[in-house]
Amino acid sequence: MTAARSLVVLGAAGLVGGWVLRSLAGAGDRVTTVDLAGRVDLVADVTEPGEEVRAAVAAADTVVLALPEQTAAHCLDWIARTAAARTVIVTTCSVQGPVFDRARELGAGQLVLGVNPMFSPTLDSAGRPVVVVARQPDGPEVELVRARLADGGMTVSVMGPEEHDTAMSLLQTLPHAAVLAFATALPEQRVDVAALMRIAPPPARMLIALACRILTAPPEVYWDIQGANPQSAPRRAELLRSLGRLDTLVADGDEAGFRAALAAAADWLGPYTATGAQECHRLFDQLRTAPADDRPGGGAPAGPPGVSA
Repeated sequence: MTAARSLVVLGAAGLVGGWVLRSLAGAGDRVTTVDLAGRVDLVADVTEPGEEVRAAVAAADTVVLALPEQTAAHCLDWIARTAAARTVIVTTCSVQGPVFDRARELGAGQLVLGVNPMFSPTLDSAGRPVVVVARQPDGPEVELVRARLADGGMTVSVMGPEEHDTAMSLLQTLPHAAVLAFATALPEQRVDVAALMRIAPPPARMLIALACRILTAPPEVYWDIQGANPQSAPRRAELLRSLGRLDTLVADGDEAGFRAALAAAADWLGPYTATGAQECHRLFDQLRTAPADDRPGGGAPAGPPGVSA
């Protein structure tokens, strides 16, 4: 276990804030939680902090911003003026570049790090990947955060903010955009949904399941993924171009071009092509029965499954 710290968590009552408390707070830490409402030590608006919040931040070894991107960037202004030079500022944003850039613009003397769990904070963290974001990949503070996450059984990767945001545009923006396009195309079809679901093969079931996870989560989560990352627009443009190329290949009857495009994708993935196919087989094997209709009177299952990024 790593050394005890004085820890302040802004946005502590949210899902991400709860994950931070479970994952980054050590047994001997002195923890102060802050949020607009909920079971926290200080009920306060972190964008307009009072003296109690500022005093807690001034005394902290670590301040965690479990906040949306725009709010986190806004709070950096007063935190940089209030916190001690030794304080480490940790953000949990899914897009890290703008926060790091804002800290540089402010001339913040504190070390800024990022932590991004690559899974819903409602899930068990053990065995799951998490990214620590730092301009310098080594150093005692990076190691402290990495060690605490590793203590929770997570697989930790360290990336720079630009590298992180590029990865997020490929792993979040691009797949979510594809699922969102699929989901929003469905209402244009006037068909019997129940009849379709009874006969849906595994690929369709998986896509619909992904769409339903998005549809039952807060829309702002997926809006931020598409809008906050400066690299999101190029990813969506690439997706549009790729769909256009597929349409042209089929319209032209170019089966050889179609095969070449698939071979290029398999070559890019390398050995992950085989392991990914095996993983898909295991997932499909679980889809043996028609999906249950849990909503009174029929329709889609009710209730959000938890926020997922």
